[in-house]
Amino acid sequence: DVLRVFERGFSGYNGRLTQQSSGLGLYLSKKISEELGHRIRIESEVGKGTTVRIKFAEVKLVIE
Repeated sequence: DVLRVFERGFSGYNGRLTQQSSGLGLYLSKKISEELGHRIRIESEVGKGTTVRIKFAEVKLVIE
């Protein structure tokens, strides 16, 4: 499922099981991150857990 979690409407096994997921949360998170110039990625291992990483874009501020 990790390859598809950012797709619009994808809710994975647990979401389909309980029918309480819209599949929009991670989709919107990725879209917003990209608009801001950030990157988001997910790593997961069954039985161990999931790690979500957000890499924030580096922006140089110029103060006049």
